[in-house]
Formats: sequence, structure tokens, C-alpha cells
Amino acid sequence: MSVPLHGHVNPMLGVVAELAGRGHRVTFATAPDFGPLVEEAGATLVPYTSTFPSADAPGRGWLATDDDGRQAAAVFARERDAALPQVAAAYAGDRPDLIVYDTVTAHAPLLARHWRVPEVQFSPTHVFYRGSEEQIGAPVRVAPDVKPCVVAMPRSLQVNAAQVDDAYRFVGPVPWRRRADGDWTAPPGRPVALVSLGTTYNTRPGAFAECAAALAGDGWHVVIATGNTLDPAALGDLPTGVEVHRWVPQVRVLEQAGVFVTAGGTGSVLEGLTQGVPLVVVPQGVEQFVTAARIDALGLGRVIPPRAFDAGAVRAAVRAITTSAQARVRLDEMRAEIAAAGGARAAADHIELHLPPAGANPVQKGRAA
Repeated sequence: MSVPLHGHVNPMLGVVAELAGRGHRVTFATAPDFGPLVEEAGATLVPYTSTFPSADAPGRGWLATDDDGRQAAAVFARERDAALPQVAAAYAGDRPDLIVYDTVTAHAPLLARHWRVPEVQFSPTHVFYRGSEEQIGAPVRVAPDVKPCVVAMPRSLQVNAAQVDDAYRFVGPVPWRRRADGDWTAPPGRPVALVSLGTTYNTRPGAFAECAAALAGDGWHVVIATGNTLDPAALGDLPTGVEVHRWVPQVRVLEQAGVFVTAGGTGSVLEGLTQGVPLVVVPQGVEQFVTAARIDALGLGRVIPPRAFDAGAVRAAVRAITTSAQARVRLDEMRAEIAAAGGARAAADHIELHLPPAGANPVQKGRAA
């Protein structure tokens, strides 16, 4: 089960595919927009009507960029209240044996406890243990009864990893090639730079135009993903060697990229690191600042504070990270750590430890949600 956000659904799809491949009957409760991806991964979609943005209503009720966490808490609580009765009704008479749920999907643990079935949390980003609220400067709530949790990050990227206990199983990112995402092939002759600027700068055509001019002028083929809120035509005339899209098949582009200018969302960062791509991070929200700090500390990229963002800063950061021999070593070490963490296989192994014995569910057998 997951709230219908790409950064929360997509990291789970590789685990879905692994569980389905092992013979488990897997369902996935989320919004209908994710149906093609869920079904491609081998699960059955259990749809509900969400309060979150969708293809039909891309900006509906979403967060302000300057939210300090309180608005987010209200938004996720509203989603919980809307989803809970719908999902409960959808599973009537077909109760799951085990529920695996994204950590911000607040209706899922309520259902697990009501049905008295085991639960495993799935975190696509940093886990925030007791006391971390003060350390990261955000009002993070930590449950008093920590459940088994699969963390789709390498442990070294976790903030204050030494303080995170063994209830959390770090399996690294779980990449999964999604045919529904489409394909992309780099044109010959230039190295590729991918630019995706998150929620703040993606409404400013000038920010993308500055990146395009700075990078194309240094010989890069620039691929820009504007997001759904900005029409690519708003960028106007751009230098030769720049292509602009609302959305790109990010993994395919990163497989061929030499640098990634990103807002620092954990999913995007991990997709870049899995491919060994140097990062330039322009963080815009609490979690992104935490991730950016770890990227800087580990020598995997350069960080541009939002107030310092301009074409010159982007050009300088890209030149510095892509010519650094030390960064190349760090990136290779991170790829090795990611490979050793186990990914989908390790996640599925951990989830299977918590499945009840056959016959324990009197309603329906062989199901993980």
C-alpha cells in the first residue's frame, strides 16, 4: 500500500516484481494513475480515490514550497481519512496475510492492526528515529512501536546511521526497468546532462534556460524535465543540443548521462547513484537538505544552496564534480555498496520472514498487499 506519489510508489515496484516472481499473490492499493506500472510489476491494482494530485488534477491541494512540515501533516492526515474506508471496503472478504506499506501511508498500519495481520514498513528515504526531529529541524513524528522496516537506501546515505537500530533493513535502491516509462537514446557526439529541478524552480522558465545556456555552452547535450506545471514552450529559444520535456524516462536517461542536476529527492538521487552519475543538488525541502548534506559529506556531488542558484553556480558545480578523480572513486564505491546491499532480493527475503505460516489466515491465503 502506498500514497499515490511517484517517489513512494516507484521504489516499491521492484519489490513487487520480486515477490510476484516468487509466487506470491500481490495486490497494490494506490490511485488508478499507477495502474499500468503496478500491473506491469506483476501485482493487481486495488484503486482508491485519492486527495493527492493526479493526471486530471495535477495541482490539487498540494504543498507550499515553504511548508515547515505542519501543512504536510495535515495533507497526509486528510489522505488517510479518505483512503481508509475505501481500502477497507476493497479488501472485504479477502484480507491480506501481510501488509507492506510506505512509511507515510497512514491508513495501512491502521488496517493491519484492525485485521491483526503482520506489517512491514517500506521507507524510500531516510528513516527518522526518535530524537531526529531536533537534529534535522523538522516536526517528524516517530511511532513508539517501531515495526520491521525495509529501507531502500544504502546505509551510508542515511543521516546519523549509527543511531538507527536493527529493526531497519537497508537494502539499497530497488531499480526496476519499467516498459511503461518508455525509452530514450542519447544523440552521438556530446556527453549528456540531465536537469530536473523539483518543485520550486520548475515553475521558473528562466531557471531552466540558465541551465541550458550554461551546460550547452560547455559542450553538454542537455535534457530538461520541466514537470507537469510548466509548458516546455515557455522556455523559448534554446541553444543547439538542448531538448525539453515535461517528463522523461529518467532511469534510461541516467544510464547514458554524465551529470545530473537534481532537486535532491531521494528517489532521483538513488537512481543517479545506481548508475554512478555525479550529482549537482539544488535542495528545496527538508528531506532534500538532509540528502544533499550526505551527498556532500560522501563526496558524491556538489550542493548549490537555493539562494546561490544561477547559471554560473551550475556551470562551476558541474565542472568541479565531473573533473574530480576523488568523486569518481566515491561514486564507484557507492555503486559497490548499492550492489552489495541486495536490492529487491534482500527486501523480499526480509518481507518473507514476517509472513505468517500457511493456513494462519482464515479468510484468504497467499496474498501480500
